[in-house]
Amino acid sequence: MPARIICATGPESTGKTTLCRGLAQGLGVPWLAEYARGYLAGREDYDAGDLAAIAQAQRRREEELVARSPGAVVLDTDLSVIVIWWRAKFGAPPDWLWRDFKALPPRLYLLCRPDLPWQPDPLRETGGDRQQLRVLFAEYERLLRPRPVVVVEGRGAKRLASARRSAERWLAGRPANLHG
Repeated sequence: MPARIICATGPESTGKTTLCRGLAQGLGVPWLAEYARGYLAGREDYDAGDLAAIAQAQRRREEELVARSPGAVVLDTDLSVIVIWWRAKFGAPPDWLWRDFKALPPRLYLLCRPDLPWQPDPLRETGGDRQQLRVLFAEYERLLRPRPVVVVEGRGAKRLASARRSAERWLAGRPANLHG
């Protein structure tokens, strides 16, 4: 049986990486870091070709992790982030990206609400503009419908505990709490 996939996604500075680390540790499963961070580190800008390369590498790394993991895996983002950022930066995503996104194996999405304090980072683009983060969050909600999605909110241990409860329910084959 293929690995069950749990994916944290959502706007920037919403605690996805911290959540993934905590979930993977708590569940005792492997996790996959966001490929874009390493790819874009030290760069001033990127173009559509860079997003395409990031999408392909992230997808390939995900497939490799799932193939060698018999239980569950945790992903720090997936193609959902590429679809949203492609729209934001370059307009309509190319057909191949839509096809790849729609062909992703089933997964539980942990959609991180932008309710944490802004953390500056050279790779973040919104500058902490809360209105823009709310708009992006709404785009994620629309994009991910009708897939299994749990909105993760709150801070610290509360955020992690809520996500973990939902992940454990989903891994056990029960419906996840769709409100975090």
